[in-house]
Amino acid sequence: MNEILSLVLGSMQSDVTRLERTGMNIANAGTVGYKREIVSAMPFAARVGAATGAGVPGTPESTPMSVRFDPRPGTLKSTGLSLDLALGGPGWFEVTTDQGVNYTRQGNFRVDSRGRLVTQQGHPVMGTAGEIQMPAGQPVIDASGRILDPAVPAGAGRAQAVAQLKVVQFEGGAPMDRVGEGRFRIEGDAAAVPEGALQVQQGFLENSNVSHMHEMVRLMETMRHMETMQKVAIGYDDMLATSIRKLGEGS
Repeated sequence: MNEILSLVLGSMQSDVTRLERTGMNIANAGTVGYKREIVSAMPFAARVGAATGAGVPGTPESTPMSVRFDPRPGTLKSTGLSLDLALGGPGWFEVTTDQGVNYTRQGNFRVDSRGRLVTQQGHPVMGTAGEIQMPAGQPVIDASGRILDPAVPAGAGRAQAVAQLKVVQFEGGAPMDRVGEGRFRIEGDAAAVPEGALQVQQGFLENSNVSHMHEMVRLMETMRHMETMQKVAIGYDDMLATSIRKLGEGS
C-alpha cells in the first residue's frame, strides 16, 4: 500500500517541478537568447521498481526526473545597433567572469570604459586572441566574426580586422548549467565553429526559443495530471480508512 502512495506523491512532486520550469519558460519568453527548460520524468517502470524496492540500475528514487535545456536557436530580430550580435547558426559566445569561463547567445553587448567589448553586466567577451579592444567609431562585424576598424578602408595597406570573435561549440548532449544573466557553464571540450558554419549577424538579437502556445499546453496537461493524482491519493486514503474501519468492526 505504501508503494502506491509513494508513486502518487512522487508523480505529484514531478508535476510541481514541471510547473515551476514551465512558469520560468513563460516568464522568460521575451528574454534575449533564453533557452527553454525541458523536464523529463523517470519511466513509469523505473518508478515502480524504485518504489517497490526492486531497483532499477542508474535510476535511484532520489532522482525521478531530469531537467535539460532546449539548444535549438530562437528566431532573430533586427535592432540596427552595431553592438547587437546574433548567431544564425551553431555556437556560443565565450565570456570570462570571476567564476570562470561562461558561454552565452545573449548578444546585446556594449563597450566599457576601458574600450573592451563586454556583456551588459560587464563581463569581457572573448576573441581568439583574448579580450577584445574595440576600435573607435561604429564597428563593422562581418559574418565570420571579424571586427573591422571603420577607419581603415578595405584593401588598405594595414590590416582592417582588429579582432576575431571567439565562437565555440560542444558535442551534442554536453552537460549545461544555467548560471544566470543569460550565461551557461558547459562541460566538455570547446571547439571553434568552422568558418563556413559561423554566421554572426550584426544588428540582430536572438529571441527566446520559448513558444507561448507550447508552454500553455504543457501547463494545462500538467495541471490536469496533478488533479488526477490528487484524486488517486484521496481515493487511496478513503480506501485505507474503510479497510481499517472494517478490520475494527470485525475484531
